[in-house]
Amino acid sequence: MELIKNTISTYDTTVKGTAQVMTEGDVIVPDIKSDILKLLQVDSDAIITDKYTENGKLIISGRVNYKILYVPDRENVKIESMNTSMDFKQTIDTKNTDADVTVLANPIVERVEFNTVNSRKLHLRAIVHIDYEAYTVIVRELSVDTDDENAEKKIDKISFENIVNISEHEFTVKERLQIPSGENSISEILKTDVKIYDTECKSVTGKVITKGELGICILYIDSDGEIKFTECECPFTEVFDADDVTESCVCDIDYILLNVQSIAEPDIDGDLREIALDIDINASLKATNNIDNDILLDCFVPKMTSECSSEKIILKSTVERPSVQNTIREMIELPDNIPSISEIYNVMTNAVITKSELNKDKIICEGKIEAYILYLTDSGENPIYSFKKDIPFSYMIECNNDTSEMVCDIKADIKHSSYNLNSKGELELRCLLSIECVLTKSYE
Repeated sequence: MELIKNTISTYDTTVKGTAQVMTEGDVIVPDIKSDILKLLQVDSDAIITDKYTENGKLIISGRVNYKILYVPDRENVKIESMNTSMDFKQTIDTKNTDADVTVLANPIVERVEFNTVNSRKLHLRAIVHIDYEAYTVIVRELSVDTDDENAEKKIDKISFENIVNISEHEFTVKERLQIPSGENSISEILKTDVKIYDTECKSVTGKVITKGELGICILYIDSDGEIKFTECECPFTEVFDADDVTESCVCDIDYILLNVQSIAEPDIDGDLREIALDIDINASLKATNNIDNDILLDCFVPKMTSECSSEKIILKSTVERPSVQNTIREMIELPDNIPSISEIYNVMTNAVITKSELNKDKIICEGKIEAYILYLTDSGENPIYSFKKDIPFSYMIECNNDTSEMVCDIKADIKHSSYNLNSKGELELRCLLSIECVLTKSYE
């Protein structure tokens, strides 16, 4: 008697958690830049440059990129900018983690502190929050039947999540932006902000097709020395090769901006009225599908001595993926102690889940939308200003199953945002908030 077997690929999460790492140091103003009279704003973002396991440790390296705006100690110049970066490295003790794992890590800058040491030096400090997870893909053989018709068999049906593809892909979006007619040409680009939204993906045989939008906003000094900005939306479509992926797969993709380069270039008349953009993006892909399969739990042949050996394994199954979308509107009043708004430059939004709870057939979650408002003012002392507003939210998401023995992964995302400044100087912010949940169940 021989067993009939099917080969499956499952994954075990060998380690999952969060970490905090700090990067700190002094920055010297380049010789070509003016002295600092007053710091206006320091923007930052973090990227992962390397991640691997070694001797039972998970090592994550990365970089914090800073965009610095300041009032220079120089007549007839309102604002200057400079960019810098600082590296970080975090070592995490893990158990049962070998070199043959796939590591996913997502960094977020939680807090930035900055101050001037003197007119040519400033001190920067950033706290980076890192969500990390290490997968081990395991190829297993499941006994599903025997070739002996006389055998007595105990067969059960199981449903489990099969890992199809875990991979990372890098791509570049190139765009050329023109300064609107009637505006002066560019003297200097101060900063470029990019956000990714309205993403969707579709799997076909051997490939994953992803689409999305890039919201681009560029702050610059024009030829008259005035602070100006221009913005655009840039759609992108990318096709990734993904082995073993089929149309039935569910694909989860996380995007991270790696690098944004913007260069002012002359138009056909020789004026600096065009901006060439190169935007490097990393996409982390996880493709899975649920498989229903027979499994042989026990068997014997009557009147014959037979011995059945077995082992216990843990399989995961995605039970359902409940989600909710809702438009949140918020009227934001400026505090009395900050400059009034002349013109909104950009509003960056980010959604964070702060608490979640499974309650029978419901998921209760709380969170906040972090809105960073950057605007131009009429103040010579503070020509540009920013402030942060937290907008709380809470939802009760209905499920089709009892969640008491399940694990829930929740992700919140801002699919789209827009804003309007009314005559009272109040900012009306509208955000399309999407909350996606993945309910999984493990069993032996």
